[in-house]
Amino acid sequence: MNKKPRLENSHSLVPKGCASSMGTLVNIEARPLSIVPSESTVTVNCSPSCKQFWKAGDFESDNGDASFTDDASGGMDHIRVHPKFLHSNATSHKWALGAIAELLDNSLDEVCNGATYLRVEMVKSNTIGTPMLLVEDNGGGMTPDKMRQCMSLGYSAKSKMANTIGQYGNGFKTSTMRLGADVIVFSRCQGKDGKSTQSIGMLSYTFLRETRKEDIIVPMIDYERSGQSWQKIVRYSMDDWNRNLTTIIQWSPYKSEKELLQQFNLFKGHGTRIIIYNLWEDEEGKLELDFDTDPYDIQIRGINRDMKNIQMAMQFPNSRHFLTYRHSLRSYASILYLQLPRGFRIILRGKDIEHHNLVNDMMPNLINEITYRPVQVPEGISRMSDKVANLKLGFVKDAKHHIDIQGFNVYHKNRLIKPFWRVWNAAGSNGRGVIGVLEVNFIEPAHDKQGFERTIALSRLETRLKELQKSYWSKYCHQIGYAARRQGANSSLEESVASDKEKSSSSPKENARVSNSGSSELKPSSPVGGSTESQKRHRSNGELDQLRNCPVSRGDVKNHEQLQVSRPKTKGEILESRERLKRMDRPREELINELQYERDRRQSLEKEFQNLQHEKDQLDKEMIVALDMLQEEKTERQKVEENLRKSLREASETISELIERVKQLEGKTNHACKPEY
Repeated sequence: MNKKPRLENSHSLVPKGCASSMGTLVNIEARPLSIVPSESTVTVNCSPSCKQFWKAGDFESDNGDASFTDDASGGMDHIRVHPKFLHSNATSHKWALGAIAELLDNSLDEVCNGATYLRVEMVKSNTIGTPMLLVEDNGGGMTPDKMRQCMSLGYSAKSKMANTIGQYGNGFKTSTMRLGADVIVFSRCQGKDGKSTQSIGMLSYTFLRETRKEDIIVPMIDYERSGQSWQKIVRYSMDDWNRNLTTIIQWSPYKSEKELLQQFNLFKGHGTRIIIYNLWEDEEGKLELDFDTDPYDIQIRGINRDMKNIQMAMQFPNSRHFLTYRHSLRSYASILYLQLPRGFRIILRGKDIEHHNLVNDMMPNLINEITYRPVQVPEGISRMSDKVANLKLGFVKDAKHHIDIQGFNVYHKNRLIKPFWRVWNAAGSNGRGVIGVLEVNFIEPAHDKQGFERTIALSRLETRLKELQKSYWSKYCHQIGYAARRQGANSSLEESVASDKEKSSSSPKENARVSNSGSSELKPSSPVGGSTESQKRHRSNGELDQLRNCPVSRGDVKNHEQLQVSRPKTKGEILESRERLKRMDRPREELINELQYERDRRQSLEKEFQNLQHEKDQLDKEMIVALDMLQEEKTERQKVEENLRKSLREASETISELIERVKQLEGKTNHACKPEY
C-alpha cells in the first residue's frame, strides 16, 4: 500500500475525538495530514481573489461531498473545520482597531515573561508590493507546542491565569483574519531545559482558498539551538518538513529559507513577531488601514473617520480622545489600558504611545468618587475588592464650550471594554460634558472585547450609572454655564429655610429689617454687573406671575424697591417673601443662562415642530397620491363593470335571439310533422 504524501508539522484545526459543538476545538494535537498537494501542483499567488473582508467568505470548494475519513481521527466520528470558518469567525470584529487591540493584549500579557516593549509597524515586502502590518514583542516567545496551541481554535492557557486579559483562545485567529487574509508568525523561546527553540507558522486564507482545501491546514517548521547553530526539528520525516517549508515559501512574502531565518535576527534574544499581509481593502480599492495620513499613526478609513470630529479635536484638546479614538490607533491605544506596567513601552511606527488617564481630562474641583457594589452577588463569589467598582465622575475640561461629549469608560481587568458608553440619551443639552471612568471585574466581556455580555449585573450597572449622571448633572451643570435645574418643591423650601437661618445668625442687620410692629421694609440688592431695569428685562414671565400673585408684592411690581405691607406677616410669609425677592435678585449671568436655556429649548421644540410639520406634509402628499390611485382604481373598476354589464346585456340579447330561433325551429318542425287527413 502506497504511503500518502504528508505535510510534516502541519497543523489541522480538527479535533481528535468525537465533538458535539465547535466549542470543543481546544488543545488539538499536531499530526501529519495527507491533504496538501505536492509542490508541482501548488501555484504561487500572494493576493486573495477577493480583497474585501466582508465578501471574502464567498467561495466554494472543489469537492462539496468530500469524505470525512481521516487517519488522524483513529476511525472515530469527528468534526472538520472548513476554511470558511476562519472568515465567519473573524466577523465577530466589526471594528478593525478592535482587532489590533487583541494583538496588543497578547503582547501585554507577556510582561510576566519579561516583555518590555510592544512594537506596531507598517513594513513592506518586495514580493507582495503592498504594506504589511507588524506586531512584535520581546516576551518569552512560544515553544513549538505553544505555537500549535496558539493556532488552535478555542485553546487558551491564560483562561486560568490571573492578571491576564485573554481567556477564550480565539483572539489571535479572529483578529489576524479580520485585518488581512494571511499571517505568518516567528517566535523564539528559551525553554525550561535551557534549550532555545524557534518556530515559524503560517495561517493563510489565500492558500486555503486557492488550493480549495476542505480543512484548515497550518504549515509549521521548528528549529532547535545546538551549540552556535540551529538544527531542524524533524517530527516525522524530512520529506514532511521540507513540504511544510515549501508551502510557507510559496504562500508567504519570504521566498527562501534564508529570508525566513533573517527575521529571527531582528529579535534581541527571544520574542514573537507577527506579520499580517494581504491586508483587506474597502469598496474603493484602498487599504482599510490608512498608513499615509499620519506617519506616526495607523488610522482606518470609512464611517469611523469624521472630519468634523478631527477639526474639533484640534480646537478642544481635552476632548481629543473622545473625538478620535474611533479612527486613530494612537488615540485608542493611549486609553486602552487603565494602567501600564512600569517600564513597558508601546511603540507605534517608531514613536512611543503616551499613556493617557481619562481622569486627567476632568475638572479637578468637580470630580466625584463613588463606590459601586453589585447587588446580589452570585453564590460562590466572595465580596472581594475586585467585586467593587470605584467610579470617578466629572465634567470634561472642555464642557464649558457645551460640546456634546459624554459617556462612561468601563474597563475590565485593566482593559477598556466600552469607551465612552452613553447610558443617558436625554433631549437637549442634559448630560453633556459628563464623563466617568471605572473598572468592573464582575461582568464578563464579549468575545470581541468591545462590549459586555448582556446580564442582569450589566443592566443594574447601566441603570445606576444613568442615575448618577442625572444627579451629578443637576447638581453641577450651572457651574459650567448651563441653567440651574430646578429641584423639587420640598427641597427648595428646605434650602430656603436653611438659607434664612444662616442669614439670621450671620447678619444682625437683616433681622433688624423685620419689626415686631407688623410692618417690614425689604430692599433687594442690585444684581451683579447690571441694573434693576436690565434685571427686569431678563426676568422670566413665570417669575413675574409669581410676584403678581405673591401677597408681599401686590403693589407696583415695576417699583418694588420698597414694598409696603399693610398687615402683619407670619414667619412663613416673611421667609416666602425673602425667597421670592432672592429669585428676583439673581445674578445677571444666571438669568442670561436660563434665558439661553429657554431659547435652546424653544429652538429644539420649533425644530421638532418643523420635523413633524414636514412629516405631516409628506403624509398629506402620500395621502393625496393614495387618493389619486384609489380614484384611478375606482375609475378603472367602473370601466370594467360597465364593460361587464355591456357584455352581459349582449349575452342576454344573444340568448334571447337563440331562444326565439329555437322556438321558431320547433314550430316549423311540429308543423312539418303534423299528419294530413
